[in-house]
Amino acid sequence: MKRPRDEDWAWGYVSRLLHFRPRTEAELRSRLALKGCEEKLIDRVIARAKAEGLVDDRLFARLYAEDRLLGRPCSRGVLARELRAKGVSREVAERAAAEVLPELDERALAERALKGRLSLWQGLPDEVRKRRAYAFLLRRGFSPELARELVEEIVGGGDG
Repeated sequence: MKRPRDEDWAWGYVSRLLHFRPRTEAELRSRLALKGCEEKLIDRVIARAKAEGLVDDRLFARLYAEDRLLGRPCSRGVLARELRAKGVSREVAERAAAEVLPELDERALAERALKGRLSLWQGLPDEVRKRRAYAFLLRRGFSPELARELVEEIVGGGDG
């Protein structure tokens, strides 16, 4: 028989999870529920984590957005959807996606993403490079118009 989870166990589990990376409140709630914790216990542990400043969805969203846009650039729409999938509220996700790194507009993000991939397509025929670049930008959530423009400018121009 499975023994019931107590608050000390749940707090230790949350602490271990947060040791590896920041998490949203929803992620922690889900993980605790999967381990068989009761709702009241989850509420107490989450409240304690918030009180100690260990769980803050706004901070999580801002840090995730910065990391994502600098490391693996995507459109701000894709970024907001990723944050929503992690349990961040729509308002917080959209605000983080819109406000983080304001100096980078969609075009700058798309250029940054594309230039990071060009070396992978060296030596391929121009049409293959263009097709892959275009598809890559679409997968990252950029508009077809912007993708087409950048592919012609960067890949089609032979600068890559």
